[in-house]
Amino acid sequence: MYHFIINPKSRSEKGAKIWHIVKEVLDKKEVSYTFHITRYPNHATELAMEICSTYSGIKNIIVLGGDGTVNEVINGITDFNDVLLGYIPSGSSNDLARSLKLPKDPVKSLENILFPSRFQYVDIGLIKSYVSNYSRKFAVSSGIGFDAAICEETFHSKLKIFLNRYGLGKLTYIIICLKQLISCRFMDGMVTVDGGKPQTYKKILLITNMIHKYEGGGMQIAPAADPYDGKLSVCIVHGVSRLRILTVLPFLLFGKHIHFKGVVTFNCRLLDIEVDNPYWVHIDGECPDTFSQLTVSCITNQLRIIV
Repeated sequence: MYHFIINPKSRSEKGAKIWHIVKEVLDKKEVSYTFHITRYPNHATELAMEICSTYSGIKNIIVLGGDGTVNEVINGITDFNDVLLGYIPSGSSNDLARSLKLPKDPVKSLENILFPSRFQYVDIGLIKSYVSNYSRKFAVSSGIGFDAAICEETFHSKLKIFLNRYGLGKLTYIIICLKQLISCRFMDGMVTVDGGKPQTYKKILLITNMIHKYEGGGMQIAPAADPYDGKLSVCIVHGVSRLRILTVLPFLLFGKHIHFKGVVTFNCRLLDIEVDNPYWVHIDGECPDTFSQLTVSCITNQLRIIV
């Protein structure tokens, strides 16, 4: 039995069209399945919880949506030992699928799920704010500052909807990125790595915590990230002028930004972050709120996924 959780509005409602294609194949092959359509934010979390509580044994949960839908689903899984996750990417970014080299074609993705050659146990992240009494898991990345501000504006952008219709969704991130570069606030704060000595940074543009190497539709924020090593790959950009940042941004596509002055990268299992004011935080591209204190950790080999 396969349990599909579908976000029909992913990639400007192309998710619904992709589900129609997938459903035809399932019916033709006479596959036993249930399907659940998301209707509102965090509905996928509720649906995943319902599937976990209703069915016994191993649950084959298949996500049809974007990275945000995957995030909702993993936050609804009550026992990861009882779940095998499949993913048919239909979002704007699809950074999880890109990292795991999953097929772009939905029919090929479905074939890969129905007749899997292998699965992998991958790491996931956990972000908490003890000050705000907040906790959430993430599959791809989380961040505070510049990249989160981009995600927040993109979420409300009518431009994204328009460009997605023509397959130009990545342009949205570029345009909003340039806009945020002018208007975003720099942060002052400190980070503590694996319980060690706090390190102070001034004029911080962003602090990004990666499980996989890509975010923002293919930008290699952490080119050395390994979803199987039990560690976060952290990127901090600080002490750099806006003009200098503009020259560095193109190198993000290829992961070459790490060689520039003001870009700090490292791996760790636990990261504590404190900044001077509340700033937007993104979790797999979705921005729940602003925070000034965060604790980020890696949960090793937590998610079993068909690759």
